[in-house]
Amino acid sequence: MKGWETIKVKQCFKFRNGKSFNGILKEKADNEYCYPVYGGNGVIGYCKTPLLKEPTLIVGRVGEYCGNVFKTQSESWVTDNAMLVNEILLKDFNIDFWAIKLNSLQFNHYSDSTGQPKVTQGGIGAISFTYPINNEEQTAIANILSKVDETIAAVQNSIDSAERLKKSLMQNLLTGKMKPDGTFRTPDEFYIDEKFGKVPVGWEVKKLKEVCTNTGEYGANASAIPFNGLTPRYIRITDIDDFGNLIDEDKATIDAENYDKYLLQDDDFLFARTGDTVGKSLLYKRAQMGMAVYAGYLIKYTFDKEKIIPEYFNVIAQSEFFERFKVAMKRIGAKPNINSGEYSSFKFLLPKTTQEQLAILSRFNDVDTIISKNNSKLIVLGKLKKSLMQNLLTGKVRVIY
Repeated sequence: MKGWETIKVKQCFKFRNGKSFNGILKEKADNEYCYPVYGGNGVIGYCKTPLLKEPTLIVGRVGEYCGNVFKTQSESWVTDNAMLVNEILLKDFNIDFWAIKLNSLQFNHYSDSTGQPKVTQGGIGAISFTYPINNEEQTAIANILSKVDETIAAVQNSIDSAERLKKSLMQNLLTGKMKPDGTFRTPDEFYIDEKFGKVPVGWEVKKLKEVCTNTGEYGANASAIPFNGLTPRYIRITDIDDFGNLIDEDKATIDAENYDKYLLQDDDFLFARTGDTVGKSLLYKRAQMGMAVYAGYLIKYTFDKEKIIPEYFNVIAQSEFFERFKVAMKRIGAKPNINSGEYSSFKFLLPKTTQEQLAILSRFNDVDTIISKNNSKLIVLGKLKKSLMQNLLTGKVRVIY
């Protein structure tokens, strides 16, 4: 291919190990400790005196993240957990392009498989690849991919901001400090509950068992036989992620005797009872998740919808104060667990009217919509970046410069 050449890593760069850092390392930069210290997986802190005066490329040398490539800032320190480019053997060199190109070679695939993972200069030096000789083409490719990265970073920042807003809303709306319209309640709009403390007027202190019923525990047997040819989704505790979403698509059959017993209905709420996933929860929606039965040490609750909107409690189940409750209740042993009686004892503040619950929910729904849209954008941008890298870094698609 005209303007491109096949070459080996060792024909491009010479590496040397970084230098062990034994000084004071600060987690965050300040006016004095402003020089980043790089380890095998990027910046690990900030120091007072730099080792290097110019930006360079480094490769994680040892550990789980060995093989990762980073471009350093102009003045920095590189520890001996990384190798740094000590000499450039190329005539034309754009550092941003080469940071991307070297990362695409996936050096971690060439790590030693014995003992602690590590990559060596000799191990990665023999890797062959093609690259654009001309500095202008390198720069053009780097600029395109950098623009995509900048867009991804901006979208991620929007997600982070929305998640911080949601956390703040949880702390204020779910405790009644803030009204659904965004204004804060005044002191005279609270009353004192002897055991719970400040409660907004028009709200109550409720236990979970007062607004829902425990309608089943543990779930169906995974080895059940087919039932009328139906194959419902089989939900286990390991299928629920940290955000109350399903992560697998396993199907299972169930015998006729237990089919009605374990078949989930809209707005059934599941809690994981035992194991590493204890405390995780899921609000079941058939339209989103398909027909399903529950299984494997799950506790099922059915809400009294005249008292509480299921989606409202789903937000409570994601809150920090519910997390604190789970930590306090969880028994640590061979298998951590929380039983149905303990879940049922959970106390929380609840607006008496479902209208106010809906108004509060709408605030969370607005934020969740922003997060969902931006997560969809991230997926699209991720696919775009992958496609561009496959085409631009191999010369399948050439850029005009």
